[in-house]
This record gives sequence, C-alpha cells and structure tokens, in this order.
Amino acid sequence: MTEATIPFDVRSITLPADAPSDVRVWRVHIDFSAPLDSAVYAVMNASERARAARFLRHADAARFATLRCALRHVLAIETSHDAAHLVLDADDRGRPFLAQPDAPDFNVSHSGAFGLIAVSRERRVGVDIEEAGATFKWRELAPAVLADMDRREVEAMPDEPARNATFFDCWTAKEAVLKAHGDGIGSTTIAMNGFSVLPREGVRYALTREAGAFDAVSLIAPSGYAAALAWSY
Repeated sequence: MTEATIPFDVRSITLPADAPSDVRVWRVHIDFSAPLDSAVYAVMNASERARAARFLRHADAARFATLRCALRHVLAIETSHDAAHLVLDADDRGRPFLAQPDAPDFNVSHSGAFGLIAVSRERRVGVDIEEAGATFKWRELAPAVLADMDRREVEAMPDEPARNATFFDCWTAKEAVLKAHGDGIGSTTIAMNGFSVLPREGVRYALTREAGAFDAVSLIAPSGYAAALAWSY
C-alpha cells in the first residue's frame, strides 16, 4: 500500500528543516458526507465501530472514524502489515500505541474538517491542529494556557487578530508538547501554563526547561487553522 491507495484525502506534508528527518506527518481532510457504514471505514474493528456509533453528532463520529482508519492505513505503510489487522491499544494515560514489536510512535489530532498524524521510529512525537476562529474568546482560556512569557508575547501583538493568532500558535505548540509527553491538555505531569513556548523564531518555538527534553515547530495549516509538531530529543 502507498499513500495514493489510502481511501481518504491523506497527504504527507513537508516539514520544516528544523524537524528531525525520521518524523513524518500526514494531513487528513475529513469527508462528513460519508456514512459510517461506508466501505472506506472497512478497516475498523468491532470496538472502533462501537465507539464511533456512540457519538451523538455525525460530525464527531466522522472525525473519529476517518482519523482512525487513516491512522491504520498510515501505520500499514510504516510496518508493511495489513491495516485491518493492526492491534491498537492504549496506555494507562489513554495514549494509543501499536501493539507489536518495534512499532513506531505516533500521535493524532483533529479539529474542524482536518486531522494530522505524526509518526516516528526514533522518538516520541506529538501533533496538534486547531480551528482558529477569528472570534474565539482566547482571553477566557489564557490563565490556564499561557505562562508569563507567553502572555507578554501575545499581548505585544499589534491588534486583536494578531493576538488571537499568536494565542493559537502557542496553544497548539503546548498541546503537541504535552501529547509527546503522553498526556495532553489534561496532563497531571506538567501544567499547560507551567512552561513557555514563546517567542517563536521562524517556525521553531523557544521551549523553556520546564517542558522537558522536547522541541516544537509550527506547521503549515489550512486557512483558519493552526498546527504544531513536537518531538523528544
């Protein structure tokens, strides 16, 4: 199987030169018109189908089903195994992993109509994509997300649209770092406001030591979205 044979709109994206060469990221465009019994979802197992069916909104079910199937196809490419027979499990913190010897690390994120999948055989990876609404009330989340340096960088932006965009840049980077740690936004290991990622030099974030042995970069995202990749070093 190759990228071209995946039955979804899945495209590998070019990463910044700062990112390690062993990391690969795919962007997934979610088709909300496909019913859950569509043949494109055939690689899901019974447990995954049951989980998709529990979502109250079709859009949420479509996001889960599309990303799970796309992940299976991507991991099939990485491991040369059949997508439908891969065994996906989760650790005690809920982070999925591939239950086989020498399996690559991976991470998945979705928001709105897009998702991201990051994979590496040499390090931990975390990825995040967020639909960055222009009218989003970021100040309500600021105390939980921003450390002092982050807040100063956001507030220094020349206008509210720029402050909103910088907040989302910060948020996605922090979420990617926490997911690489193995936690995510509800982390009990490190608080989201317990480390800084701003300022950003080009695409590379300036993570403070509290973030641990991780780096992060921003990713090119569709219009109206922000995205970031993090990895262990």
